[in-house]
Amino acid sequence: EGYVGAYSPESRRRRINRFLEKRQQRVWTKKVKYDVRKSFALSRVRVKGRFVRKEDEELLRELASFADKDEGAAAPSAK
Repeated sequence: EGYVGAYSPESRRRRINRFLEKRQQRVWTKKVKYDVRKSFALSRVRVKGRFVRKEDEELLRELASFADKDEGAAAPSAK
């Protein structure tokens, strides 16, 4: 008796303590491992946060501008 699931109270206490110890050692800060990758990513062309090829950039921008124009035309005017 006194078991929680498959663990005895002492076993459960040890497991919880181990979990809490490991949780205190977690590192939540972002660390850049390779400066070259970061600088390359910062210099690449993005459209809405996604990387695109330079050739595709103009095409995507044109499509986005057409979509914006279509949305404005589709809205009925209120009189």
